[in-house]
Amino acid sequence: MYKPLSIIFLTLLSFVSTPTVSLAQACVGLDGASVSNPSPDSQIAKSQQSREMAEIAVALFRVGQPNRAAQVNEQIRSRFKLEPKDLTTLVMIQYLMAGDQAAATAQLPKLELTGFGDIDAIFLATRTLPEKNQVDWMLNVVDRLPINNGKLLWWIVLAELYPNRPETRKIAEKMRLLLTEEDRLSEWVNLAVVYRQAGDFEAARSLLESLAKQAKSDARDISSRIKIAQEFAYIGQPKRALTELNQLNSAIAPGQLSTHPDWTHHLALAHAAINNLTAVSDLLQKLPDKADPDSFSFHAKDVTRSAIARQFAEQGNFQQSQKFLLSIKDSQLQGETAQRIVHHLLHKGQWRQAAAISAFVEPKLQALIAYKAAQANQTAISDRIVAAMRGQDMDITLLLQTTYVLNQVGYYTKSRPLLKEALAFVTEQKIQPLRYKVAVQFADAGELEQANQLLDEQARNFEELSRSQKTSLSMFDPLLLDAPNPDESALWRFFEHVRLKAPDFKPTQRNSSKIEAVPVQRSREGSIVMNLGSLATFYSRARNFAKADQFLQRIPDQYCDFKASILEFVVSEAIAAKQPDEAQKLLTKYSRPTNTMRKSLIAIANLYLDQKQTAKAIALLEQALNLKSS
Repeated sequence: MYKPLSIIFLTLLSFVSTPTVSLAQACVGLDGASVSNPSPDSQIAKSQQSREMAEIAVALFRVGQPNRAAQVNEQIRSRFKLEPKDLTTLVMIQYLMAGDQAAATAQLPKLELTGFGDIDAIFLATRTLPEKNQVDWMLNVVDRLPINNGKLLWWIVLAELYPNRPETRKIAEKMRLLLTEEDRLSEWVNLAVVYRQAGDFEAARSLLESLAKQAKSDARDISSRIKIAQEFAYIGQPKRALTELNQLNSAIAPGQLSTHPDWTHHLALAHAAINNLTAVSDLLQKLPDKADPDSFSFHAKDVTRSAIARQFAEQGNFQQSQKFLLSIKDSQLQGETAQRIVHHLLHKGQWRQAAAISAFVEPKLQALIAYKAAQANQTAISDRIVAAMRGQDMDITLLLQTTYVLNQVGYYTKSRPLLKEALAFVTEQKIQPLRYKVAVQFADAGELEQANQLLDEQARNFEELSRSQKTSLSMFDPLLLDAPNPDESALWRFFEHVRLKAPDFKPTQRNSSKIEAVPVQRSREGSIVMNLGSLATFYSRARNFAKADQFLQRIPDQYCDFKASILEFVVSEAIAAKQPDEAQKLLTKYSRPTNTMRKSLIAIANLYLDQKQTAKAIALLEQALNLKSS
């Protein structure tokens, strides 16, 4: 059954990022009106520029120029007024990112860590190392922490992130040597948790037996007693766990569970771990429907259902996992829970179970399940998921959404035949704007020749329409880059830590007054400019950078910021295609610096480094350093 074409067209437009044009004073918008830029927050801008300079230093370390990297870091130190200990941390992060573990190791004795943003940044940097090296590295770093600045907490985090590893046993040994009789019961329970994470269930059981006796002498520490019962359940001691849970019934006064949702939450998890579903059901009724952050508790019925669903999945009890997943009322939390369960199931190679809840996750994850199942020769499961994604009727919107996510996960053998089906449909229905979309998706699927043929047809159609003053132009927005989100990289975390602790730091005052959006009527010239930009971005996705550049250069200079945004996209595609010469050539054709020019230069330089073209890389790094801020 065919959908109305107007609905199809409007829906498809939502799949493409609309242009967010950052207009400078000398620029005009697509309606011909002059526009201006708001001034960026100076502290954030300084943090961004320092982060980019730090990336340049990383590349200089990679290329074997530590002295020049040190000069760059000195500029950063002066700009940000870094303390010596912060500079040491930054240099260690840079060496780790450059892959020079020996040089990073030399920085270890100099570290003076606070336990907050600096160690977080180092942790993110170690994640770039081979996994076998990550735990040892972080153990060496955490050893530098004072005991009261998060040492125990970091050990527990590492044990959870790297379970069943020899290094995790080292963590347990370190904790055991550090803890004394004066430490709280909860700290000793954490040691039992680490023993379990290390796979030493006997050590965990022995410790828990001792702690259970000790806990009974302090009736007030209900939280630790609940945790002890949980741990007994998690190490495969259901009868011992049930004994502890039954004893807790008399220790907890009537009505306390309703006022202590944290207790109730963990009790429910403990009972679920021993499959005592009747008790779980009773405990859920004592939880609030919604969390109350003012009471410092974030536990509510749905939160606990979510945790139980994930716990059952990890235990391999998929039937109960699915039951609790379906019982979650909040659709957003249900989707997030399903995604976490699916990732766990994919890691375990349980394609059938993952497919059973695929309808609850986002389309890209559905496509990933189908792709992984196909790779495991589970063709029937894979085909069933894809069939459900594209629907039974010929819904072109749903079909192109399906091909889009299949391309994103690399399932090209499935997306290509579906794209041919989509092309036949849009050709038959004469939906010209959607031919652009299909062309771009053919390019994403690796069918560059087909993509360029389709784009050539659309380009000829545009040229004919643009010469005719009587015919309206078909509109399709260019594939502009989305606004950047915080990248959670090691350098981002480091400079945020430094920025936020600066004595002169003042949070940005946001203007709370609302500004009503005013619809803008594009001029015919503005519509032509938009189409030129669209074709430039589409051809760049099809890896035809010569034609992309032709359309880019035809955009009049007075639309300077829009032209810059198109250039940024085309350059980013050349970088993604690992064509540094093409990316550099494109950048040199536009004299006005863009907001991402330094970032682009660094990316191109790193490509040259990967290709062993050191001289070209160094030249670009120096150019990036000398680039004035726009």
